[in-house]
Amino acid sequence: MPLSVKEINSENFGHCALLVYENIEIIVTLDYGPRIVSVKKCGGENLIYNEKDIRLQRNRGHKMRITIDKSTNSVYCDDLPVRYSPMSDGVSFIQSLSSPIQLELSMDIVFNTDIGDFMVVHCAYNKSREDVKLSIYTETPFNNGGFVFIPQSNIREFDRPSRVFSLWENCRWDDKRLFIGDQYVTVHSDVSEIEENGEFRLIGGDISHSRLKIGVNDTAGFCGYIKDGHSLIKRYVHNRNALYPFTGCSAFATANESYLSIQNTSPFYMIGPGESARHIESWIFSEYKNHIRPDNEAEMDIFINTI
Repeated sequence: MPLSVKEINSENFGHCALLVYENIEIIVTLDYGPRIVSVKKCGGENLIYNEKDIRLQRNRGHKMRITIDKSTNSVYCDDLPVRYSPMSDGVSFIQSLSSPIQLELSMDIVFNTDIGDFMVVHCAYNKSREDVKLSIYTETPFNNGGFVFIPQSNIREFDRPSRVFSLWENCRWDDKRLFIGDQYVTVHSDVSEIEENGEFRLIGGDISHSRLKIGVNDTAGFCGYIKDGHSLIKRYVHNRNALYPFTGCSAFATANESYLSIQNTSPFYMIGPGESARHIESWIFSEYKNHIRPDNEAEMDIFINTI
């Protein structure tokens, strides 16, 4: 089936591009962004959280940002119109950033891959006359009700630390939404279910509406979201010999009162004038029949091994 691309006007998202390839539908914003505000199988449920960000007055969705040098603050605010260019196997969405550095940022959606259902290629092109040191940072928000997971580091070092964690300010290790096992780190929302004595109970608590954000050095190179028999897995490359921002973590799991999210970051790249850096994610849909609990690593293993 050939790729179909058409412009639509959405009541919620404004001017957008609708991509349809085989049984996958993707909506990308054009008035600002680019942001992926909907990803689903045709006729299925959109897993991406896309309610409006009141502060920025635009809808959320998968986005990319840029971290300059060792700063932990991103400099890219996607508030400009987006132009797009169809390719033989996908679409390239482009926005130019003139301040404080001259970058051209693109988000390419590429289909017909052997790795996953499609690839999202994030690229930063240096249009200035100076070298730029940067890292590409992505965020994928998901609807509440399920959980996000990141595998623990799979590197084994004799008598040397191999697992790195970062916990953001005002976040707590005893947050009831956080599970740290030997193989996986999971973060779930207030309405997630945990089985206890053969019955399911809801988890909550006094800190349930504060933000929880934890980072991990994801050397396995994948993470994902699971909810109600459906999942979206992201695969990428973690370079264990490279320098990453945020104390060396390459994947982050977040929960707040509205949504869950997974963030990923590339290593730092030094790109000269006319050069570019890329961060590539392969997105994979998967379905399962058995209930997977965020605190049961055996169930997680069975699920992961089927992907």
